[in-house]
Parts: sequence; structure tokens; C-alpha cells
Amino acid sequence: MLLKKAGWYKGRHVDISGFEHRCKEEGIKLFSSAKAFLQEFSGIDDSVFFKYYLDEPNSGFADAWHDYTFNFIPDALAEISCPEDYREIVSFADEDCFCLGESGYYYPAVVAIGRSGKLYFKHDYEDVVRVFDTLLDSMEHELKGHNLVISTLYEKNEVLLPTPKGKQLFPVKRPNPFV
Repeated sequence: MLLKKAGWYKGRHVDISGFEHRCKEEGIKLFSSAKAFLQEFSGIDDSVFFKYYLDEPNSGFADAWHDYTFNFIPDALAEISCPEDYREIVSFADEDCFCLGESGYYYPAVVAIGRSGKLYFKHDYEDVVRVFDTLLDSMEHELKGHNLVISTLYEKNEVLLPTPKGKQLFPVKRPNPFV
């Protein structure tokens, strides 16, 4: 449901030919698994907001918004918060990898995809590289143990949050950066 709330749907396929052309010009290898991933997931909302319950009585967390990040960006290696995590993924993986950006709950992980289609996730607070077959598998791992408020998954993905400049609507909508 989080993926659907972010704008994903089954059979989603967006045109990334502009990015493919740029990669070719810059000598970047965009192998088929990376291309397929970006065609399916690029341009979905960067953040998806939801609520969850804690197992504690009278917990106020059900009233607080939490976000799940899907920050897949063209210049990911230059823009991710922990490029050393990508280097650890490359050292760990027994295959060529392409850096996709960051994804996850609370503290997003650096994400890369291998030629095999395996997704590699590395959080800066862990020494382990986690490997998943699908983005959904990684989400299930990140959110295990959280009792999501189901009704928040059906609401529009817009939340008014306080900022130093006053209240602002999130997530900030942007065009697909891979087009």
C-alpha cells in the first residue's frame, strides 16, 4: 500500500530514455536490471506518510506522521548522504552495482542494484549489507514490528508539517528526474 500511495502501480513503466542517453554519453553502464528498476520506480513520491501504533497503552504515535523514503535520483552517488556505504556495498556484492539513491524508514539506507537484479541496502548505523530480491521485500524488513494504521495508507499522500518557515505541504512534488 505504501508503494501505491507513492504513485506506483502494477505494470508501471516510465520512459527514461533521456537518462539512458546521458549515461551513454558519460560512459556510465546502465545495465538491464537498473534500467528495469528505474522504469518501474523512478518518479514516485520521495516520501510516503503513514501512522502506526506502538504496543504501549495510550501511545501518541498513532497521531504522529512517519515517512518512508523512496529517493531514487540520477546523480545518486554524488547526492547520497553516505557515499562510503555505497563503497561497502560494492565491496560486499559479487557483481557490478548501480547506485539508485536512498530508501527506507526513519534512517534511509543507501540502495544499489546489481546486474542480477538483487537490491543491496546499507544503513550507516549497521555494519551489514542487506540483500533483497524486491523493493517490497526491503520494505517488509524495514517495517516489521510496526502496526500501521491502515486507514492512513488510503489517504492522499499530503501532510501539512511545521517547518522553520511555517507549515509546509509534504512531500514536495517534483517531476521525474530520469525523464
